Formats: sequence, structure tokens, C-alpha cells
Amino acid sequence: MPRNWIDLAESTEGVHTVDDFKQAFYQLVTSQCLYARFRRQVQSYRLVARFQKEFKEAADLAGLTLVVKEEEGFCFVRQDATKFGPMDIQETRFLLSLRKLYHLKATEGDLTPERDAVVSIEEFELAYRDLVKREFDGDLRALLKSARSRGVAMEDKEGLREGDVQPFVIAILPGIAELLSELAVDRFGASLKASLVTSQRSGSENGENKEGAI
Repeated sequence: MPRNWIDLAESTEGVHTVDDFKQAFYQLVTSQCLYARFRRQVQSYRLVARFQKEFKEAADLAGLTLVVKEEEGFCFVRQDATKFGPMDIQETRFLLSLRKLYHLKATEGDLTPERDAVVSIEEFELAYRDLVKREFDGDLRALLKSARSRGVAMEDKEGLREGDVQPFVIAILPGIAELLSELAVDRFGASLKASLVTSQRSGSENGENKEGAI
């Protein structure tokens, strides 16, 4: 990687500026996933895809690994799963439920041409209940907003079928299978299980229902 982005900007003969490269790298790191199909990400994605070597070196300096999947039209950065810090338990449950649904849809070959897994709110709630052994009681829209900023899921009103009464469906983006690798799933799953066991013990001591136990 050059000491700065000047050489790369000059190599584009005025098509891109130094600020374009800085913005692309900033967006890559803060968003984690960039998709060619999203209007606000396409320019950054194209720069990253074109100058992969330089962006990979820059990511490496930040302790990240950059992967570009050109055939699928997205790229992402991730940390080693063993370095992940503690996550909010509700967000952990939410992401693991989405990851499980994505795996099931992919196994069944039920993905969109963009490799999204589209699920109903009811399907999500069933998967959540099956995983956590309790009903989902969080703010779904707030969690999806956070998930979209990470490039792993989003609200999708266009995927609604005629006569559907739910306000939106959930599009689980292919980046979730990359950011939540098997190693990461194991790490988060162990954390989730530990929290539920602790919840069960606490409930048992207080004479409460053991609904949270796995």
C-alpha cells in the first residue's frame, strides 16, 4: 500500500480523487460489507474491487481481513473470530437466528438471484423461539437497522406478496454467512448458551419457570 492514496488517485487520471479512496476505505471499515447493487455503496465497492491489493494491505494494517467476492457483487472485512468482543445478548440471539435461517434457505436452494434469503416475520420469530426457547420481544425494526448498517440483513417491502398483511419481510444478505463464520457462530453460540444457563439457574433460585434453559 502507498504511504497515502495519491499514487492510486493519479493512476485513475482524474476519474477518482484521494478523497474517493479515503471514503471508500472508511465506508468499508464502518459498514463491514459493501454491495455493488446498493446505490450508496457502489462507488466504494468498485474502487475496492479494482484496487484489491492496496485495500487488502490497508485493511491488514487495521487488523482486518478483506475478502472480495466479485461474482456475487460484494466485499467485506472481518476480524479473527477469536478477537470478537462481548456482544449484547439480544443482538447475539437476533443474529444467530438470522444466520440459522440463511443456512436453511441456502441448503434448500431457496435464495434470490442476489443470494438473499427472504423470510417472513413469522418465520424469524419461529426460528428465534426454536433457538432461544422463548418468544421474541425485541424491537425488530431497530435490530434490522443495525443489521443493515453491518450489511447482513434489512427490511424488504418489495418482497411482500399480494395480500400479505405483514409490514415487511426480512432480506438476509449473503454477507451474514461470511461475517458470522462457523467459528464465530460457535463463539457466539457458546456465549448464548452460557447466558441462558445462567438465566435458568437464576430463575430456579427464585422459584421461576425454567423456560430459558437449553
